[in-house]
Amino acid sequence: MSQQQSTSDRRTFLRTTGAVSTAGLVGLAGCSGNSGSDGSDGGSGDDGGGGSGGNGEIEDELRVFQWGDYWPDGFISGFEEEYDVSVSVSLYSSNEEMFNALNAGGTGQYDLIFPSDYMVNVLNEQGMIQPLNLDALPNFENLSEKFREAPYDPGEDRFSVPYQWGTSGIAYNEEMVGDIEVNSWETMWNEDFSGQMSMLDDVREAMGAALKYLGYSLNTTEESEVEEAKELLMEQKDLLSTYDSSDFPTNLINEQLSPVHAWSGGAFQAYWETFEDGSSPVNYVIPEEGGVVWVDTAAITTEAENVNAAHAFINHFLDAEVGAEITNYTYYGSPNEAAEEYILDEILNNESIYPDDETMSNLEYIQNIGQATTMYSNAWQEIKSA
Repeated sequence: MSQQQSTSDRRTFLRTTGAVSTAGLVGLAGCSGNSGSDGSDGGSGDDGGGGSGGNGEIEDELRVFQWGDYWPDGFISGFEEEYDVSVSVSLYSSNEEMFNALNAGGTGQYDLIFPSDYMVNVLNEQGMIQPLNLDALPNFENLSEKFREAPYDPGEDRFSVPYQWGTSGIAYNEEMVGDIEVNSWETMWNEDFSGQMSMLDDVREAMGAALKYLGYSLNTTEESEVEEAKELLMEQKDLLSTYDSSDFPTNLINEQLSPVHAWSGGAFQAYWETFEDGSSPVNYVIPEEGGVVWVDTAAITTEAENVNAAHAFINHFLDAEVGAEITNYTYYGSPNEAAEEYILDEILNNESIYPDDETMSNLEYIQNIGQATTMYSNAWQEIKSA
């Protein structure tokens, strides 16, 4: 079944059966449009080409570098028709893959990229993204206050705009896990599940899970703590089937792997694909030790050739109704406060998509850890090659 069909079916179900309670979803969180845009081109002025653009005539093409399956079918074609812009989209599966591609081929390959929070800071330090022209983004005002202030994007200039947010945790299929309670990272080291587990193929996510399990911050720069997390992941490796950031929803659906380290939205995708007669065997939990809360953002590369089109695209997804359509598809949290009146109640009222304050207090943003990045990278290399 296609993702588009799955989304349609779940919407039909929600409309005809009413609200799905948080308890009914057993802690399940959200993943990993085009109506109502005001059509604004953001004013007039400089047409960009690597400078501080955003005002002026919108170019006729836009090159986007983005995560896979991150907006509804028809979203791109709707923007193309409305703005008369030809959009090409290339995909990546991790922030590091995106960074390495830009580093190898130059930032001029793409106009608009979608880095996660900590990577915004890295890209900024490397001079790979440019300041945004907020005058060209009138829909920026639709963001909730906490997302207008970004700890990962400090300073006078703004280099990124939040797109979606969510959490990382453990997803599992009850048919494979049985009666074992899943509420701790300890589950991912349980020998009963040997050969049927996967971890996200992402250095900061995997190391972060191990660090939280050990009771440390996932942003620690203490060498002894990073070493301890490395050893823990090396012990775990024989229990894993694979490291995977893309196929874990399918593996849950097909009962190939479970439990899995997961982004919340992929877990929700698997949930709805297996939803039948009022329930699903797929569940998602944020471990009691805590984990990652993340924000994926949009940023314009330093050498972007289509700066005005990139600003128009950002302003487009910041539109209230468009933003709601994206969230109603991904089941991630939306940073767009104005979109909330159009977002499904089943999303807004689900505390695993919008966690309560107690849960949020145990979650951390992945931060730019500076020189300690090399320490994490070396540890990850050892783990992957062990």
